[in-house]
Amino acid sequence: MTPMNALHAATVALASACLLLSAGCGGGDSVAAETQDTRASPTPLALPVQTDPPATAPQVAAPPAVAPQVAAPPAAAPQVAAAPAAAPAAAPQVAELLSNGQFSLGLGHWDTQDAVLVASTQRAGGQALSIGGGATQRIAAPSLVAGRSYTLLVTARLESAGAPARLSVQFRRPAGSELIRSHQAAVVSADYQVYRIDFTAPPYAAMGEVALNSAGPRLRVEAVSLLARTPIVQTEAVTSTADSYVPAGYALAFNDEFSGSSLDRSKWFTRYIYGGGMLDRLNDEQQRYRDNDNHSVANGVLSLTARKVTSTDPGGVNYESGVIRSDWTARYGYYEARVKMPSGVGLWPAFWLASDVSASGDLAWPPEIDIFEFVNNGVEDKRNMLHSGVISLPNVPSDLSYVDPDFNTQWNYFWAPYNFDEGWHTVGAEWTPTEVTMYLDGRKIYTRSYRWNFPDGTLAGPAHILLNLAVGGSWAGRHGIDDAALPQSLQIDWVRAYSKLP
Repeated sequence: MTPMNALHAATVALASACLLLSAGCGGGDSVAAETQDTRASPTPLALPVQTDPPATAPQVAAPPAVAPQVAAPPAAAPQVAAAPAAAPAAAPQVAELLSNGQFSLGLGHWDTQDAVLVASTQRAGGQALSIGGGATQRIAAPSLVAGRSYTLLVTARLESAGAPARLSVQFRRPAGSELIRSHQAAVVSADYQVYRIDFTAPPYAAMGEVALNSAGPRLRVEAVSLLARTPIVQTEAVTSTADSYVPAGYALAFNDEFSGSSLDRSKWFTRYIYGGGMLDRLNDEQQRYRDNDNHSVANGVLSLTARKVTSTDPGGVNYESGVIRSDWTARYGYYEARVKMPSGVGLWPAFWLASDVSASGDLAWPPEIDIFEFVNNGVEDKRNMLHSGVISLPNVPSDLSYVDPDFNTQWNYFWAPYNFDEGWHTVGAEWTPTEVTMYLDGRKIYTRSYRWNFPDGTLAGPAHILLNLAVGGSWAGRHGIDDAALPQSLQIDWVRAYSKLP
């Protein structure tokens, strides 16, 4: 076996072991530097992966010595031949979920553009694929199961120096049409490496495909493998329960404490789900969401930063900022974030829930739950006001059953005796199939009726979490934007979501 073939085999073996070990394999999703893409690239495995040696059997202490008893020796027992040791049981084989991953069937099962078979330099008598355009394979149903986790392994290199190639597991709705989710890795080296992508299948798992795309120099692919793995853990250690106000009867289902040095791209996208997952602004806002240090993590805090980058955009979109959208989705639960608002007129940070794609591939708006919107236009909306509400269907009222005396029901804002940009606050929402209750620093602000439905009245897809910092527009920018105050950041200490216990 050549070293590179051994590398791919060792990596596949590791992924298989992840499925079999009850403890799972840690660190499946990697953290990468920010790029212009919606998702950053997982770190390639440049060295053969060594599995841990088997655990040593625990040593059993000898029993305490007993004083010898004086007695007649017993009759000698007949000698019985020792039975031969049983051979160790073979490890169960993990099923390969792709077809023709080593191209032994030529181009079978692959849809290709400018791709040709070439002799493998890693497997004697084998074939590799040289790609100048792309190669795609639909993942046959029902190979992927919604909510279960998987690993894609690709042994690949660039044939010459140039722009990185892209490897991805992606989902389209309907099949082959609009891209709605993509987990990617970038091929950057002219030396063979095994690239790994770990992901959890979304509700629309039947819409998945594997795509291999060149973006300049040709991409050489030796092998592609897709395997089931142990579940990707969606939670991490909670850094502190101070300033958290979780109602009784809930368990942590998803969180990010921002304890690393960069945004965890295995948890978050940095664009809206619309437009193939690349939409970078809504409404008449004057920013575009970018990855130019707009999502910085330091000292346990994520900062979504807005700054002015030009004064000459024809549409007045002169600013860049940051947004995060969770890969994790769910219906109902308790959601909260501890945040510090930015200062400056013309800014519009928000924490909200919007529908992801449903299992049948549907995506529409509404529904929407605005846990908070902090709009400071300096006149009608000021620093001591916090907006919160829901987007209802026409002719479907959202009736209030509880209202705090300081909540304005006409304009849906809470009036505080302090400015929200001068300190940290925890804002949360309890969401059930029939109502939403909003909390501010543990104080109940309102409860209102709400159904999570698409405009046609059917149940909407599960929600993803969004936090963003918008700039300008007819609401926040009604009286201008204070450029002198920029850059400004929405600071996020943590984001947590809880599911209702049975």
